[in-house]
Amino acid sequence: MSRYDPIRKITDKKVIRIGTAYLPTREEKNSDILLIAIHGDRCDLISQQYYGTTEFWWFIASVNNLKSNNIDAGTQLRVPVSTELAKLK
Repeated sequence: MSRYDPIRKITDKKVIRIGTAYLPTREEKNSDILLIAIHGDRCDLISQQYYGTTEFWWFIASVNNLKSNNIDAGTQLRVPVSTELAKLK
């Protein structure tokens, strides 16, 4: 199952596009892992390190209000311990 399955699809001239995804909101928890990004850190690499898959890069970006996979060195990041709430609406 793809994480895009529940998202509305738009068909225009035989081209299928993904509609708007509503990202989950998650409050800060004491169990969150806190990191300071270094040069070369990316959400997909952090997802691989903590979750064992790159699939949740978007969850880390969403929790930290990042606009891309790349992270500026020195940025403080929260990494939720659980991906339970990592579901797109």
